Amino acid sequence: MNRTAVARFLAIRRFVQKRNAGGHHHVANPGPPCTFDLMPVPFQPYQKVYSELQTKFNTYLIISSAIFGSSFALALYTNLFAFEECIRPPKSYRNRQ
Repeated sequence: MNRTAVARFLAIRRFVQKRNAGGHHHVANPGPPCTFDLMPVPFQPYQKVYSELQTKFNTYLIISSAIFGSSFALALYTNLFAFEECIRPPKSYRNRQ
């Protein structure tokens, strides 16, 4: 390589490298420490919010249970788990197809 190519490479390298990095890890300033002043303050009664959330989560539970039950029933109907083939003893070599 000639000197101009090396000089260009070094110039590009200096341009691309971070300034003041030096191989050390610089931690970004996260800001002031967290305090209890930043915690959310409830503005609704507990029982009202609890009942709304409980209704929503119970709906999720019922729907997901129905989907799981229907998919499990379909798997049993299509013999996906192949219970009979696993439980019975193997067929004779002569009778296998």
